[in-house]
Amino acid sequence: MAKHVPTGPDNGRSTRRRFLERVGHGAVAGGVVGSFASTASADQQQPKSGRGQVAHRPLGKTGLQISEIGFGGHSWSYKRVPDEQGNWRVPSMDEATEMIAAGLGMGVNFFDSCTPHLEHTVPGEVIKRLNKRDKIVVSARCCHKMKGLETDKEEVYKFVDERLKMWQTDYFDLLMLSNTENDTRQSGLWEMSHSIEALEKVKQAGKVRFVGFGSHFTPTGFVYAIKKYGAHFDVCSMPYNIRHRAAEKIIPLAKQAGMGMVTIKPFARGSLLKDRDLEGAEKGLPREMISFVLENKLLDACICGVHTPAHVQENFSASWTKLEPGRRGELETLAANVTCRDSCWLEEGWLHA
Repeated sequence: MAKHVPTGPDNGRSTRRRFLERVGHGAVAGGVVGSFASTASADQQQPKSGRGQVAHRPLGKTGLQISEIGFGGHSWSYKRVPDEQGNWRVPSMDEATEMIAAGLGMGVNFFDSCTPHLEHTVPGEVIKRLNKRDKIVVSARCCHKMKGLETDKEEVYKFVDERLKMWQTDYFDLLMLSNTENDTRQSGLWEMSHSIEALEKVKQAGKVRFVGFGSHFTPTGFVYAIKKYGAHFDVCSMPYNIRHRAAEKIIPLAKQAGMGMVTIKPFARGSLLKDRDLEGAEKGLPREMISFVLENKLLDACICGVHTPAHVQENFSASWTKLEPGRRGELETLAANVTCRDSCWLEEGWLHA
């Protein structure tokens, strides 16, 4: 097991301290971009891709090169592994270690984490075991904290400090604000002004490198947020899959605003795969659905949930396995006949481009 370097205040080699030494203690978004882009190694700037290796794409203007498919946080928090009693469980720590090690070997370097604690503690412990923190890009989603109130700032500070401890690291490469329409009840839209102030402070403190937003909002909400707040952010994240295609109109707006693009829900939270014969006639369907998403060259990465080593091998192979001619039409027909009962918010406005 790799030895973990402590991150206490007296440790001169702590991750965050090394980060600050590279970019300067007062670094904000613009300065960070220049510093990291110029100091990246040749291997980071031009990562290997091809069969067996997940291709990398630049994350907006951040200077980061990230794998075009990443580990979704739900991989570790949702019960999708069959147990011996015919029920479902989350992956064990040893299973997670096997899966993450396999992904790293395939060139995957992007990790997303959302609200459940397991989405932070599990990959955090595995990366510590493997001693690979400097090889990955960690994204954390600060969910349901934007109320349009002064207290939003304290919520951001608290979230960052708590989740950094869970990840056993001193900084996040990307912190994304994430709301639903019910979180800001007065307007029904994002009110980010207080949170943006907090984001600047955590960046200046070296706890966060880049910032973004992505939520369970309607497409109209995303357009509003991009136009009003886009200049303050480096990345935007929204749902996109073979059924829910509204992002095709919004992604260009985010790119015009200079933001990187990370998409979520390639399987509509499993609804597109429900009751499918994935071990038989429809084997490879998850890979094909991710391949469809990756055909959009305006996005920088697609995150997906994986729950077994077999999922890792299949889902990430979408990077080098393109859709067969005519297959897109078949997938569209399949998706048109699906009802996403578990993700009603996706059906409310996200269906059509």
